[in-house]
Amino acid sequence: MASEQDLKEYVASLDPIYTEILKAFPRIEPHRKQGYGLAFQTLAGNFENAKKPISVGEIILACKELEENGIVKTKNRIFVHPTSLGEKMITLITGNEAPELTVPKLKPPPK
Repeated sequence: MASEQDLKEYVASLDPIYTEILKAFPRIEPHRKQGYGLAFQTLAGNFENAKKPISVGEIILACKELEENGIVKTKNRIFVHPTSLGEKMITLITGNEAPELTVPKLKPPPK
């Protein structure tokens, strides 16, 4: 696994489309948990509102590149979910670390 310094250098070298996509996760859903996904259309709408000229087609292609490099995972052909590597990169880019998804243990029902 890459060191944190290697990841910082990698993140600093990314093309802006990739950093914009990764920055969008906490911007769109500030209280999200690790691994929460966003739809391509949600990303496109957010970029349009922010006056960032990134089309849904560019988002899909960029997310394919991110997926090929283990940074995100696409589910149901429309939802993009950061992997653990993606979460580390989002934290390095934004300074915002999403908490892990947890729920209390469910006690067994009565028999």
